[in-house]
Amino acid sequence: MKVNERFNWAVEMLHVDPDDRILEIGCGHGIAVSLIAPRLTKGFITAIDISPAMIDKAIKKNEGLKASFINGSLTDAPIKDRQFDKIFAFNVNVFHKDAEKELDLIREYLAPLGALYIFHQPPPTDDIEVARSFADRISGELKKGGYLVRDVLYKRISPSPCVCIISQPAALRKPASAVA
Repeated sequence: MKVNERFNWAVEMLHVDPDDRILEIGCGHGIAVSLIAPRLTKGFITAIDISPAMIDKAIKKNEGLKASFINGSLTDAPIKDRQFDKIFAFNVNVFHKDAEKELDLIREYLAPLGALYIFHQPPPTDDIEVARSFADRISGELKKGGYLVRDVLYKRISPSPCVCIISQPAALRKPASAVA
């Protein structure tokens, strides 16, 4: 089966190292997992999705690969004791607005120097401005959530251009009760 070009591009942007610890938020059918898991030797990939049907399909698709799957949301996932080098999501709506709770959790889950990759491909269009508008909106949410946007990358892929926003947590924020 031919893999959708957007997943190949996303995995390329992740620059997967054999010992990476990776978390995918919203794994769907597990297509990205099937591209990443074979590249890992000491590392691992954990994939989360809120749909039980998608998790079942992802498990079947990735049988025998070094991957674990969790049915649930990021806020409920039993991963509180884990750290990840790379966390990514493709077309996950939670990052469009008011993602403060999720971004705080991701900050806890990222290893030192870890990065968050948010990918998006809008509905079919030839207009790159649609992808740019998304990138601007997400970059704003990331900055509001205390992240530094390292890079914003675009790729023309059928049926519409894709965007990848790469970010890292900024210096730790002071608690609200801290005196300046």
